[in-house]
Amino acid sequence: MTLTDLKLLLARAEAALNEGRFAACRADLEAVFAVDPGSLAGLWLYTHATPYRPDDPVFARLQGFAAQTALAPALRSQLYFMLAKAHGDMGQVQASFDAVITANRLRGATFDDAGTQRLTDAFIARVRATPPLALSPAGSRLIFVLGMPRSGTSLTAQMLGAHPAITNMGERTALGAALALEAPGQQPHLAFLDGLTEERLEQARAAYLANLPTDTIALDKMPENYIFAWAIPMLFPKAQILHLTRDRLATTWSCFKNDFREGHAYSYDWQTLQNHYDRHLALAELGRSRAGDNWHSVRLEDLTRDPRAVLTPVLDRLGLDWDPAIAAPERATGTMPTLSKWQVRQGIDPAIAGGWRDYEPLIRARWPDTP
Repeated sequence: MTLTDLKLLLARAEAALNEGRFAACRADLEAVFAVDPGSLAGLWLYTHATPYRPDDPVFARLQGFAAQTALAPALRSQLYFMLAKAHGDMGQVQASFDAVITANRLRGATFDDAGTQRLTDAFIARVRATPPLALSPAGSRLIFVLGMPRSGTSLTAQMLGAHPAITNMGERTALGAALALEAPGQQPHLAFLDGLTEERLEQARAAYLANLPTDTIALDKMPENYIFAWAIPMLFPKAQILHLTRDRLATTWSCFKNDFREGHAYSYDWQTLQNHYDRHLALAELGRSRAGDNWHSVRLEDLTRDPRAVLTPVLDRLGLDWDPAIAAPERATGTMPTLSKWQVRQGIDPAIAGGWRDYEPLIRARWPDTP
């Protein structure tokens, strides 16, 4: 098998994983491992397509590779994140917790927490000083699902996207790009707010709407749109905004125990992660204060317990009736290139929101000042 053949198999396995075809993903990976049992990409895909068992030969390989101290720290970090997931699958809580701690220590990520806080404070002050302009409602009907990573945004988007009148557009970066203005010596989003006019808002709205379908209700599931939630009521006065939250410790632990591979550098240090969670709440509050009844605070715990009660108010404001497909997100088609791909394909399960509690005593013992 050539290197090109291996790459094609890995690409096919990843596509199958994102589409929820886990058996097909594992079948392709068996062919990969037959040639390259140490394929890091293959191991990552297998880990996210598989609930591990003690007799899994891939688990034994993960342990062997992670023990090789000659490997680069960043590489061992990835292996330890996989081991943490494997131990968790088997109910080995202490071993999983220890692997998470090691993975984050080895990761070596850097994040300017103090600088990010200063920028956030300046941004919030600038937004508060900006007049609450509002454009006339646009033709497109929109839903924004936002919140911290691992808070339930993927599940919510998959559920609403199962309604025949709603199309889940995935994680679009269009809103942040539309609200940026290049200006010498200024941060682009602060520059956008400087002397804000309706004309500038109109340009931002047109930029965001470019390439969006007009024959459906489009759902934008970019979690980090909480940064720009203040602008959504100004650009789209009738847009429905769902801010997903779950227990704070559940959210931050889920971020800490997962390797995002790119972005989210704040998540590899526990205290920095707590600080970032607070920043997210402060930024989301700007949107809530301006959105009125179009803002929906949705707790994952409530959503998994009674999805119809939680989502009916959103559907009502869109002029839609409840559809049974919403309660069966595991049947929805399409890709899901997020870390939640396995959980969402299992359907609506209240255990999704509570599985972190086995780790709570260990978390509080290690970080007793955690809120």
